Amino acid sequence: MTPDINSPYYPYFKTQDSFADLSDAVSIPRKICDYLLDAPKGDYKPIDNNKYPRCRFWKYLYYDGAKPLGEKLPSIQKKMQVLFNPNSPENPPTEKGYRLIPQIYTKQSQTDGQTRVYVYLGRTVPSGEGEYKVALAVKFLIFTHYTYELNTKSDEYSRCAGIEYALIEALHGVNMAGIGTFSFSKRVHPECGSREVFDGGANVGRELTLALELATTANNEATSIENMPSFSLDGKIKMA
Repeated sequence: MTPDINSPYYPYFKTQDSFADLSDAVSIPRKICDYLLDAPKGDYKPIDNNKYPRCRFWKYLYYDGAKPLGEKLPSIQKKMQVLFNPNSPENPPTEKGYRLIPQIYTKQSQTDGQTRVYVYLGRTVPSGEGEYKVALAVKFLIFTHYTYELNTKSDEYSRCAGIEYALIEALHGVNMAGIGTFSFSKRVHPECGSREVFDGGANVGRELTLALELATTANNEATSIENMPSFSLDGKIKMA
């Protein structure tokens, strides 16, 4: 059997199912931020109701004072003003600064208290039993100024914990545009979980890790066993 000249693996055969196409994986942090933005589209408008996790997420992230859940859901214009702009990394458009950042770190001056969420990819591991799958660690680094962490003056005491739980609720079990399904399970990715973090300065927070599991979509190219190694000298018994 001759390899297909149009195969991305030419001149070799792909003899096993592969991991999913990972060419779009680098865009996952931005896609997550787009989802969290919860922008109006057509007949869809985000609902200002604290039962909705993305609504709670934005109130904790955007409002720095007491009782953030009692505030109005920020408009899409206000949300976009605090979404990190890589073309203007040092000049956020408002005094609130950038607060939703689809990368692991930004070097920015902080003269005032601020709450920030970084979204980035962690370790990639194989997963699944009896089939090929890959699980990506999607990490959320949640920081707030220590004076803001417990200033909610409500039963919802911890701002960072509130953001963490809203993220879990907003993402766990969600299949994102066919890319894969988010999960908060160590059976899917061993790093799933959360922990407390501290930047050594004025910020405290939480680090949350979710799994994004991608199932295989590519079939093997070798429809014949001609290229498989043999178990027997006469070549009649081939590897499966």
